[in-house]
Amino acid sequence: MTVTVRSIFLVFALTAVVSACRNQGDKDAWVVSVGEKNLTWKQLEEIIPNNSTAEDSIKLAERYIEDWIHEQVVLVQAEQNLSEEQQQFDHLIENYRKSLVTYAYENALVRQKLDTLVSEGEIERYYDENKANFQLKDYIVKVKFCAAPRDLKQMKTLKKLFNSSEPSDLVKWQQFCVENNASFYFEEDTWLRWDELVKQVPLNVYDIEAFLRSNRNVEFEKDGNLYLLNIVEYQLSGSISPLSFEKEKIRALILNKRKLDLLNQMRVDLYNQAQSSDQIKYYYKKQ
Repeated sequence: MTVTVRSIFLVFALTAVVSACRNQGDKDAWVVSVGEKNLTWKQLEEIIPNNSTAEDSIKLAERYIEDWIHEQVVLVQAEQNLSEEQQQFDHLIENYRKSLVTYAYENALVRQKLDTLVSEGEIERYYDENKANFQLKDYIVKVKFCAAPRDLKQMKTLKKLFNSSEPSDLVKWQQFCVENNASFYFEEDTWLRWDELVKQVPLNVYDIEAFLRSNRNVEFEKDGNLYLLNIVEYQLSGSISPLSFEKEKIRALILNKRKLDLLNQMRVDLYNQAQSSDQIKYYYKKQ
């Protein structure tokens, strides 16, 4: 069963939610007041969905009324205890409005005019000119690994394929893992942070640098699984981060600089345009 706004008003009257309502047909009539603050039927109507049942409408309206009352009693107390100077928010509101308008315009300008294509050459030049800014804070690795049930009958086959350097065996290894419910990973061009690796391979390592320097192939058992790990390449914390690890960050830095340059040029162009068209009027003698 659905109800109209008029029905809501009648239900409220019958249930005495607001016994002081003078006239349910007058939407400017008050539902409730707190001090000089008034909630009208029109305001209440706006928060009731047209397809609400009578029961749902009553619950929603009652909850809204109670929330409104709690909000107003705090507001009344604040207004009584703050000085007029403390309550002058017009300039803050105007500054906020100006910021929103400017932000919306600048975003539209950036979407229309910003060149988002960043070449590999630009990325490489930026990296070469700013290498000192790309110092690693973590250990990073390129790895190949898999985890298979410890009692896997074809474990020798898995190890042979895993340790092979033949491209064809790499494909066979991945297929073998899929067919035998073994998890695996190998992205030869992708660097992983150490903390990302140990989420996948539960290594217990106290001296990461020593471990990386002395290990290339690692095999261990844990929680019923046999783990095979091949450390293809690594970079130590504190060393210069490789370009391939920083590419996306550099791309973002270049685009952000382009954005700032575009916005700065826009401001200069608008200022010059306003000057040349006599939009700026000075009513004092400039020094």
